[in-house]
Amino acid sequence: MFQVKPDIFNKGALLNIGFREAVKAANYSCFIFHEVDLLPEDDRMIYGCENQPLHMTATIDKFNYS
Repeated sequence: MFQVKPDIFNKGALLNIGFREAVKAANYSCFIFHEVDLLPEDDRMIYGCENQPLHMTATIDKFNYS
């Protein structure tokens, strides 16, 4: 999803729109949203659906990422 209007960036609105479009496309039972630069790098962090929301990024090196 991309924000077209020159308004203030609204990540929440983009996630909501992406969710709505995905629901229209198929009968998904699990949704995983994350920033492109916050991908889990530990192989023990398996993408999957839990009963409750789960934040998979335990640490962030925002300025010295390699």
